[in-house]
Amino acid sequence: HSPGVQPADLEEVVRKGVKTVVIGRGMSKALQVPPSTVEYLKNNGIDVLVLQTEKAVEEYNALAAQGVKVGGVFHSTC
Repeated sequence: HSPGVQPADLEEVVRKGVKTVVIGRGMSKALQVPPSTVEYLKNNGIDVLVLQTEKAVEEYNALAAQGVKVGGVFHSTC
């Protein structure tokens, strides 16, 4: 859970040309998302949402339903 989601973990998602990335930190928000990861996404012109996994899935689905080009990384436990 530490160091958590790193910029390198998101390179493929960035290459896909998404406009938003939703990161689910787990059911108890145990997965870390360091500031460098958020900064990496923002520097690539990507909006980022870091949420508890259930909320992250809801947000991802809502954005996808609106036609937003969205990517997601979801930690399903912890």
